[in-house]
Amino acid sequence: MQIRQRVEEWLRRHKLKARGFPEDRDFCRLVPLDASSKKFDVLLQELEEWTEIDDVNLKIWHTFNERELSSAPLLLWGPTNQAIEDDWYDLEEDGYQGGPKASHKRCPACRAELEQVRDLLVDVRKMGKRDLSLTYSFEIILSSRLARMVQEAGFSGIALRPVWHYRRPHQGEPPLYQLVVTNILPPMASPPTEFEHEQRCEVCGTETKFIKHTHWWGRIKYYEETDIYYSKSVLEGVTDFNVTWEKIGDLPSWSRLVIITQRVYRWLREWGVRGWSVKPVYLVD
Repeated sequence: MQIRQRVEEWLRRHKLKARGFPEDRDFCRLVPLDASSKKFDVLLQELEEWTEIDDVNLKIWHTFNERELSSAPLLLWGPTNQAIEDDWYDLEEDGYQGGPKASHKRCPACRAELEQVRDLLVDVRKMGKRDLSLTYSFEIILSSRLARMVQEAGFSGIALRPVWHYRRPHQGEPPLYQLVVTNILPPMASPPTEFEHEQRCEVCGTETKFIKHTHWWGRIKYYEETDIYYSKSVLEGVTDFNVTWEKIGDLPSWSRLVIITQRVYRWLREWGVRGWSVKPVYLVD
């Protein structure tokens, strides 16, 4: 029996549906299935026995209700849209004479960003009518409207830096702003926070890692992000916006995770700001 036929039979037997199941490909995307359900356990057990299948890509995403989110003193926060092109106008860095200087100082060996040395130049048109977005390098970009609102709210732990259109730098009022989070938290509590795929540049000393997301059920590999934990003492030094001491991601394209307080979370909801998500951060003794 072909893999596709066996999968279709399994779906019918368990009354499940699939999205994106092309006729000429042996893969499908299951409609979201509760990872704590009996059906999910059965799925993993049967996949474990299907030796014909050698490449299984399962992803588990956590969902949180309002009670869980509104009771967490700290929350992992980030824009959900990534629309702004990288600051590729740094042409001088690549040997182009006469181009603008690079926005970041980088390690000559691993190319990791070490320090931002000028305002970002971007294609402002990519922002569209959004108030909040990310560059491809994970810098947080605000519309001038949202930047003004954030400034008026008086949040701590941030600075606003102008972002200019690459064809008209420093002309008139900045069309966009970069949200720079200035308060760096101490290292996470590890354990129970788990990390994987750690890297270190021997030249600049930059160390990066990933929050653990690789798990195994027998021979079946699946993706599930683990939770983030801090010691309760971290609350003594938090500001409204914070970033992790840990640099997350591969060299050279690492970024720090942003941690916000309940004050920011409630303000974002009250003012109807769109394009972001949160998950609880847990505190331990």
